[in-house]
Amino acid sequence: MGIVVSKNGGASWTKIRISNQNGSQSTIAAIAPSNANILYVGGVDSAWKALIYKSTNGGAQWTSITGGIQSQLLAVAVDPQDSNIVYIATYSEIMRSANGGGSWTKCAFPSNAWGFRAVVVNPEDPNQVFVGTSRGVFYSQDRGLTWTDVSAGLLVPDVNQLCFNPTTSTLYVGTEGGGLWKRTFKLKSPFEDRD
Repeated sequence: MGIVVSKNGGASWTKIRISNQNGSQSTIAAIAPSNANILYVGGVDSAWKALIYKSTNGGAQWTSITGGIQSQLLAVAVDPQDSNIVYIATYSEIMRSANGGGSWTKCAFPSNAWGFRAVVVNPEDPNQVFVGTSRGVFYSQDRGLTWTDVSAGLLVPDVNQLCFNPTTSTLYVGTEGGGLWKRTFKLKSPFEDRD
């Protein structure tokens, strides 16, 4: 398991080995916005069980922080102000750590939430966290402690990707076969189709 890194805008790449487990592969990665030396990389072993590693020195050394997470990892996001707050999306749950992966807590979602695929944090207000699922978009205003379904107006709720523009407070939502949608959270407006 490893990642490739470029320090010159993609002109050249260097492979960094994280784990020597046979058959393991990387599937997700994130850099802490508040400290570029802190990296989180997730993947699976040969039996498709979760693997999560953290580096605090720019990838020179890695520590396993998988804990009790077992399902395949689909997304990772790091709090923009506190590099210890990390969100991991597996298909069955969102896991949150408040201590840099030292321990993980399952986030409590409404019963209609499942199929977690994407997670993004507002870079200018880390209280705002968004999660994309097979049942739409869920929103937290308290760094992932409580969640609300904000999918009203999203005609295709099967969400694959999320992107947040802090300049306009706009969330962009990529759906499975339903195009790209957007919602501006300042105005509490319904989703608009951008396809």
